[in-house]
Amino acid sequence: MVSTIITALVSFSSTNIDDIFVLMLFFSQLNSSTKIRHIIIGQYLGIGALTTISIIGAIGVSVIPHEYVGLLGLVPIYLGIKTYLHYKKESRDGKNTAEQKFQNVDNKEPKGTNSIQKNRIISFAKTFINPSVIKVTSVTFANGGDNIGIYIPLFASMNLFDILVTVLVFVLLIALWCFIGLKLAEQPFVSRNIEKYRHILVPIIFIGLGIFILIENGTISFISHNLF
Repeated sequence: MVSTIITALVSFSSTNIDDIFVLMLFFSQLNSSTKIRHIIIGQYLGIGALTTISIIGAIGVSVIPHEYVGLLGLVPIYLGIKTYLHYKKESRDGKNTAEQKFQNVDNKEPKGTNSIQKNRIISFAKTFINPSVIKVTSVTFANGGDNIGIYIPLFASMNLFDILVTVLVFVLLIALWCFIGLKLAEQPFVSRNIEKYRHILVPIIFIGLGIFILIENGTISFISHNLF
């Protein structure tokens, strides 16, 4: 069991070390529509999907070819472009979109017990289908697409008990990763510089990450081969 735990620690850490930096970027962009819980849920869903696919692959079922997983690299590219265009729009209009959304939410006061209950249900549902959750899940899954190639032989060599132990270790490490990413984002030096250069850093990092994912999974060569 000890060797299984050590193997799980090494496997997760070596394949997800770059996720800490991505999480730090997400945590640095918290606002009225993106909460800490959205990022944590998205991280769990993303890595959970990777782990599930790897376990299925370990029993001989190929679920998603790497080339198609790589297509998710378009997600961070889109987010990077969107962030840059959003910054340009804010600069042009001289308005802070995040503050406007916050004010709009505050102005909508619930009326009556039924309204309060209804809003609670809607709020609970939005926790799981919130666009921020989908965004983090997509980037996490795309960034970990190459993890499948490592996790499949790992799980293939394990019995059911070892797989359960490994999954449990992964669950705990995801929490640790989120904690580290949040604390890094809260550091004065980091938060100050990310806030100052966010319009440059976020687009460059996300677009670069997307291109890397496309190349790493062989998606670009796959597309060019099939189209040309």
